Amino acid sequence: MIISGNIYFKGSMIKGNFDTSSMELTEKTGIKGTLIPMPVNTHTHIGDSFIMDEPAGTLPEIVGPGGLKHRALESADEYKVKEYMEKSERYMENTGTLAFFDFRENGINGINLLKNTRRKYIVPLIFGRPYKNDDPNDIIKISDGIGLSSVSDIDYDTALKISELAHKNKKIMALHFSENTREDINMVLGLKPDLLIHGIEASDDDLDKISGRNIYLSITPRSNIFYGKRPDYSKFLRHKIKLMLGTDNVFTSIPDIFMEMDFLYRYQRFNGYISPEDILRMVIDNPREFMLKKGIKIAEKYIFFRNELLNPYQIVTKRHYHEAILLNNE
Repeated sequence: MIISGNIYFKGSMIKGNFDTSSMELTEKTGIKGTLIPMPVNTHTHIGDSFIMDEPAGTLPEIVGPGGLKHRALESADEYKVKEYMEKSERYMENTGTLAFFDFRENGINGINLLKNTRRKYIVPLIFGRPYKNDDPNDIIKISDGIGLSSVSDIDYDTALKISELAHKNKKIMALHFSENTREDINMVLGLKPDLLIHGIEASDDDLDKISGRNIYLSITPRSNIFYGKRPDYSKFLRHKIKLMLGTDNVFTSIPDIFMEMDFLYRYQRFNGYISPEDILRMVIDNPREFMLKKGIKIAEKYIFFRNELLNPYQIVTKRHYHEAILLNNE
């Protein structure tokens, strides 16, 4: 299909004609509208989708080791967990999400639950972690990589061994980092992470070190504000960090990446302005670049707004006012 109008292409919105089969610009004209590659949600925990009670307490009391989330997962019925994981996947599909990076709890069993959910097109990247007596080798074999809690929550020697195993097997090493309090950046970097999550309590020196090593970082603004965190996210851009966007725990934040984009834009308007163009790059260009570097290829899919010539601001803040059509090149 050829689309003529506003085309999001290689990090910018341009006027032109685009062939979704060749994924290239063309001289031929086609259907009028706006076309963007589908966004990627780079941090979720959809295993907690079933939790419906209002979370009370601090961040560690809710999502830390032994906290509300983990207690709920310990006692949850497996079929209910899977049912609500599927609800979250359908929601992401209905709102136009190409893929999501999911940090899996409950070890091998948690990974297999997600692998066996019913979905239409959305692709999960599964970051597992050992649980109880799980062998880390088994986790590595059936996942896209490792997704550890913070260095404050885990035995560091164990984390080092798991990291070495991930890199040896050419899998992704991902890690939560400085979400609640600042953590030792040298310990974090010692794990050689490909992807960090949060980093909101990191110092300028910490961020320079992350940037210097070209480590990608995913932020989750709605989740952070839920726990009373109000950082200036523009600091990551000032330090030239490859920034991505996620929605985090489903039981506190609906996994709607467009809602996350809209929130980030509004939150930052007078707190270190972040442009709609920068926000789109966080969910379109940077995740694709990250996946390509890690050898992960996903069939491209697009969101098409027929007869609508939308700019980045309108896409980021007014997506749901406009009827969207899913296109793919398969």
